[in-house]
Amino acid sequence: MSFEDLPPHWPDLPLDDPLLAADVVDLFVSYADRVQGCAAFLFLDDRSCLGQPAVMGEIPEDADPWALRDTFVAVFGGLGFGGLVFARGRDGSVLLTDDDRRWHEMVLDVCRRAGLPLVGAFVATPAAVRPYPAPLSAADHLAS
Repeated sequence: MSFEDLPPHWPDLPLDDPLLAADVVDLFVSYADRVQGCAAFLFLDDRSCLGQPAVMGEIPEDADPWALRDTFVAVFGGLGFGGLVFARGRDGSVLLTDDDRRWHEMVLDVCRRAGLPLVGAFVATPAAVRPYPAPLSAADHLAS
């Protein structure tokens, strides 16, 4: 699937469907953003439909996502959106890396602190858009 598979009325559909969300990520995260590195944030309204996309480009592969956490918490918490779809754009393999996992953990932490539901999270490479594994929210109380 790709952005070419999006139905004509996709802006009216909630992005809580992982296949639809992946296609929308494919639409908004360009090939250049994937090669140069980016963080994409699709802010959702109360129905989980796209409200506002934002792409932060030219992020070096070795950038520390945790250095951005407090800024994201301050900004995301004040925007008033109903949810978020996150995508890390990068070059290379479609297999998840430790850096991918750091980005995902940071975004999960930001969403918790900002009171913003994370509806979906993806890695976008030139070859594919791949979902992160779902968080183990049922076992959060066991995490140290």
